[in-house]
Amino acid sequence: MVIIIPFLISCLILFVLIAFVFLAFFKITEILSTDAPFIPTSTEVIDNIIENIQLTKNSVLYDLGCGDARILKRAVELEPYINVVGIEIAFIPYLLAKFYTRKHKRIKIRRENIFEANISDATHIFLYLYPKAVNKLIENIKKQCVPGTRIISCDFEIKSCKPTSVVNLKNKHSKLCRKLFIYTL
Repeated sequence: MVIIIPFLISCLILFVLIAFVFLAFFKITEILSTDAPFIPTSTEVIDNIIENIQLTKNSVLYDLGCGDARILKRAVELEPYINVVGIEIAFIPYLLAKFYTRKHKRIKIRRENIFEANISDATHIFLYLYPKAVNKLIENIKKQCVPGTRIISCDFEIKSCKPTSVVNLKNKHSKLCRKLFIYTL
């Protein structure tokens, strides 16, 4: 019995270390392979963002790279008749999004690549991605979406399009989430 306890403790410590190394490797790989790191949108500006998206009861809002889905969750709280879809490929933000939106029937969270996702039913698309990803994604959006679809890009312009408006967000506590570039196809 005396020999078994130190052996079990050693096994437990080894298991915890292996799990930690695995999770750390997984997280680093995930961060390096995405087109935007998971940086949650400031709650201070979410209502202002949603107001500028200009949703109606027939809207279908997509958030490409939705993170923990806080934009989508708040959009459904403010406009309960809209349909929303979050697309997130990173595993941990995807799980958070699924968990945080589990009580909202109008929110669908899909784990897939934003460059390959079917977004053809979107009336509104929210983006908070690096400029390279935003500019790569616009061609897919133009191919799939109908004229009149609104694209809202937080902080980063789409180089090949002219915005219909630019909104300065009132974010006093961060250098992120400062501007919305709004486009209409």
